[in-house]
Amino acid sequence: MSFHNKQGMDNIIPIAEKLCEDKKNQITLLDLRSTYSQLSPNLEVSENILVNKDTSIFKNIRNLNKISKLLFIFSKFFTIKKYGKNYDIYIFSPGGFYEGLLSREFKNNFKNTYFIEAGVKIYLYLNSQNELQPKNSFLKNISGYFTTGENPKNKLENFTNQKNLIYNYGVPRYSNIISIHKISKFYKSKKIKNLLYLTSAASYHRIDWEESWQTRAIEDIVNSSITDKYVLNIKVHPRDNFEKYKQYENVRNVNILSGSDIETDIKDSDCVISGPSSSIHEVALLGKIYTVLWPFDNYENEYLSNESLVKNIEDLNHKILKLNNDLSYQNNLFSQQLIEAQKFINIDSDSSTKNIIQHIISENIER
Repeated sequence: MSFHNKQGMDNIIPIAEKLCEDKKNQITLLDLRSTYSQLSPNLEVSENILVNKDTSIFKNIRNLNKISKLLFIFSKFFTIKKYGKNYDIYIFSPGGFYEGLLSREFKNNFKNTYFIEAGVKIYLYLNSQNELQPKNSFLKNISGYFTTGENPKNKLENFTNQKNLIYNYGVPRYSNIISIHKISKFYKSKKIKNLLYLTSAASYHRIDWEESWQTRAIEDIVNSSITDKYVLNIKVHPRDNFEKYKQYENVRNVNILSGSDIETDIKDSDCVISGPSSSIHEVALLGKIYTVLWPFDNYENEYLSNESLVKNIEDLNHKILKLNNDLSYQNNLFSQQLIEAQKFINIDSDSSTKNIIQHIISENIER
């Protein structure tokens, strides 16, 4: 079982822990975080789970050129062969170049591989994200793909034409959010004081145009009247560069958050500002309202509903003001956003660990 970021880890570890309750199962966690240039603190897992921290000759294998890919494959040739020979099933979250190589090796050995979605694939919804889009055959070595919810399942089925491989049980990383949502009280409109801006991982993915836009957008917000009226908390994405935001640390009403718990940050805010991201649906399920700041796709879809979208800082200011002055409008917008969230995040994600394991076990017993 492998992961290379926190979202993947939050999917994989609950499944590993549940599987190892049966002493017959021998579980190895392949920690690929350092291979993908991610922070990799020590894991706290059951003592009967083996943890193998992988290393690479490259700092980040996400965007290698052709020559570097060949060098990486050469350096990992015997390691990949060993994993394909010694293990019966491969489960991973999220996907990546290395995971693709491992999946192919397992399939060549007539063994099953399972891919757990770490976040909604934005390229399925927005033309602006086409550069992240893989070939539509990217699941060719996968025995099963588990999505966060029904809408991603439908989108991915249409994209890959692989309806018999894609299942919607929800994913373990949303178990806690769903549990909180199920016991939460009804939404209550309130005056907005604290804003939370969620930065993206555009720099990590090397999407230069988005990174440049985001840098300018945050600077414009900090220097606008918004920070005269509200407290702005900038939540730095785990795969974003914290250093470039340090210049705002001493600006009045501006706080830079890094390494803090995102669920706590969302619950402590009154309104969240984000680009198109899986996080906006987490926001709604945690009982908060959001607005999407995004000027690049001029059409309405599941991520860009007209009521939630603003195109520039002036529109953002007007939107927050309207939410503040019209609590009935605020309540109606939240209700709409919650309905949308439940299409992207399965409302039974708190049972996803059990359901995914049952699926994998039943499929492999049949073999």
